[in-house]
Amino acid sequence: MTLRVLRASAKHVETLRALHTLTFRHDAHEDYLDGSWWIVWDGPEPVAFCGMRQSGTEAGSVYLSRCGVLASHRGRGLQRRLLRTRLAEAKRLGYRAAITTTYLNTASANNLIRSGFRLYDPETPWGVGATCYWRKGLT
Repeated sequence: MTLRVLRASAKHVETLRALHTLTFRHDAHEDYLDGSWWIVWDGPEPVAFCGMRQSGTEAGSVYLSRCGVLASHRGRGLQRRLLRTRLAEAKRLGYRAAITTTYLNTASANNLIRSGFRLYDPETPWGVGATCYWRKGLT
């Protein structure tokens, strides 16, 4: 089947919650009505999701929050596809940079590096001890 990336809306909140639970078992849920969210569908089944919102720590930047892919669909380039989707939308909206974090996740870190992100030290770190902070200019 063809995988489709579609923008989520308020009617998809429960689907986003379910995907989050399956991919980030121990993490708190996000506010799925804040910012923009996307879901990847494999036919009628949701298999991945991601979100972005205006950064609360760096003016003119967007924060790429959460990108979860079900284990059954990993290794198909979905995380990088969703990263490209969000970066294109951030550019369209006029953001100057994109920031995000990883935590003990080599595959995600490598995808960010391949997409042009670099490690940086934010003025006020917000994550737990081993959080890595990533930034990419969009201009």
